[in-house]
Amino acid sequence: MELKKKLGKRIQELRLKNNWKQAELAEKVGIANKTQSCIETGKNFPSSELIEKYAKAFNVKLSDLLNISHIEDTSVLLKEIQNILNNANDEEIKLIYKIVKSIVN
Repeated sequence: MELKKKLGKRIQELRLKNNWKQAELAEKVGIANKTQSCIETGKNFPSSELIEKYAKAFNVKLSDLLNISHIEDTSVLLKEIQNILNNANDEEIKLIYKIVKSIVN
């Protein structure tokens, strides 16, 4: 997945976490609703100034806003999980199992 799509998904994720509509966020950062939509879908990439406005609107550090490592295609995430499991020792596998089970159940 390309960078502008990942960043768009991250911005959308933070917007939804704050229970804001696209229009509300667009107003907070001073852009048109259509521009906000294009950023969230990955059609447009925000300027550095706009990225700073997003961080301020969400009340997060820039590094937190730009943390997009978890936004990946499911197939890529599954391969990464499999890699982690393949390299884990018995104790780590048991701990991973407990963590996953507590989240899924």
